[in-house]
Parts: sequence; structure tokens; C-alpha cells
Amino acid sequence: MPGQLPSPPRRSPTLLMLLMLSWLPSGGALSLAQEHLPALPGPSDVHSSSDVSRFRELRKRYEDLLTRLRANQTWEDSNPNLIPAPQVRIVTPKFRLGPGGHLHLRIPRVNLTEGLPAASRLHRALLRLSPTARSSWDVTRPLRRQLSVGGSRGSAIHLRLLQRPDQLLEALPAGQPQLELHWRPSSTRGRRNTHAHTRDGCPLGTGRCCRLQSLRASLEDLGWADWVLAPRELDVRMCVGACPSHFRSANTHAQMQARLHGLNPDAAPAPCCVPASYEPVVLMHQDSDGRVSLTPFDDLVAKDCHCV
Repeated sequence: MPGQLPSPPRRSPTLLMLLMLSWLPSGGALSLAQEHLPALPGPSDVHSSSDVSRFRELRKRYEDLLTRLRANQTWEDSNPNLIPAPQVRIVTPKFRLGPGGHLHLRIPRVNLTEGLPAASRLHRALLRLSPTARSSWDVTRPLRRQLSVGGSRGSAIHLRLLQRPDQLLEALPAGQPQLELHWRPSSTRGRRNTHAHTRDGCPLGTGRCCRLQSLRASLEDLGWADWVLAPRELDVRMCVGACPSHFRSANTHAQMQARLHGLNPDAAPAPCCVPASYEPVVLMHQDSDGRVSLTPFDDLVAKDCHCV
């Protein structure tokens, strides 16, 4: 559970975590656009029959979670004016160490953009030199540059990064870098939604009434770095702002409460801006036995707000 430290694992979960990360289909831990799962690893990829059983169990659980999340998409599809959720992908680039302390990464283009809306933009790219590394390396700018320069040409993106000496030791061939990609909807639709929200009739002025506010938070910020494995960052959406009379009221009671608060603030509290719905999130984490698990959280990230 969140906040609960896992007990020491009976065996190292590194192999299991590597395989699970490689299973994540296009879209990553937060995306709801997956259409299929890669094939189950073969016998050469596992060490025992118990590992095979565990892999199959996790695969079945992941498929069940995807089914649940796809069902939740029906609500989003019926509300097209809501702010679209960002998507997170975790990919495993091929890499080699070059002369002069350079790390060369090769990422198939299909792993970056397949299944995304045409106008999606890269918001954040974090490179970890191993799945268990606590620190990450921000490679957003060089990756954006390659995406913009290369356009749709070529089947792969190539990055050439200069590392510090201590990072070179971590990037030995035994390592397996993980690239965490945060994609957001196009700026065009975002501007349209922003303008719609600023013209929603807030009597207190632009940006002061009940609305969604985004905040990027790392696992360290949330205090989850000791049990959550992926994603390493979340776009945490919160409901903030005032609730004047008749503004985004959830029900008649909220309208009445806002009216009474305006007449006598000491007698009636003001309505509160709270989530009206949530964006489902799946976290890859270690459970209390130290095993790698996938758990959906249906009340973690707000999708829309209203006043109650």
C-alpha cells in the first residue's frame, strides 16, 4: 500500500522487473491506448518454472487491468471538452559506449509515437541507466531536437549523449537503460480548452474559480521512491479555486450553500472545489513481499472539477 515500506524480497526482483518493463506495450504505464501485449518470454528468458508461473500471472493481471481502464474510456469519449490526459511510455533503447565518454542510444521510432494522436508533443524524457537507478537523466531537449529535425524520416532516432565519469560506470553492457517518455496533447487543442475555461463566467476574474491545475511531481516528491518502480514522474492534477454562486455547482445544495455563504460567511461555509472524476493510473511497484506488482489507482489524478 502507498506509504508502507515493503519487506526485503526473498529473491532479487530485478529480472522480473526488466521483463515486465519490456512487456509494457506502446503507451507505457499510464496510457490507455494499448491494443495488444507482446508475447510471453520464452524459456531462455526465465530461470525456473516458478518464474514462468509468476510471469503468466502478472500478464493476466495486466490484461484485466487494461480491460477495466478501457471501460473507463467510455466516459471520457462522451466528454470531449475535458482536458486530455498525458501519456507515459517506458521504452528500452539500444545503447553502446563510444569514445570520449559518449553514450549512443538508438530508439525505434515506432516505440516513440505509435498509437499517439498525430499532434502529440514530447513534454518530458527521462533516462535511467538501469531500471533500479534512483536518479534519472533529463534528455528532453536532445530528443525533441532529433524528433523535429528528423521529421518522419528514418526508422529510428539516434541520440549521442556526453556522460560524467561516474555515469559511465553505471552504463556498462550489463546495464539496461530505461527511457520514460511523457507525451501531452497538441498545443492547439490545449489553447482552445484554456480559452474556454477563461471564458466560463467566473465573477472573480480569470483563473480564480474552480479549475484543474497540473503539477509535475517525482516519486521522491511524493515519498514513493522506495516502493514505486514506474512511472518515475506523474502529472498530478488537482482542483483549486473559489466556488462563487452558480459556478460549476455539483448540485442545487452547492448553489444554496454558496448563496448563504455570500449572505453570512460565518453561518455557512463556502462550497469547495473538488474532483468530479478521476483519470485511472496504473503503478508498477513492489508489494509487501518484495514482488513486482501492477495496481490501478482510480482516485489519484483528477480529470474534472466541480463545487460541492
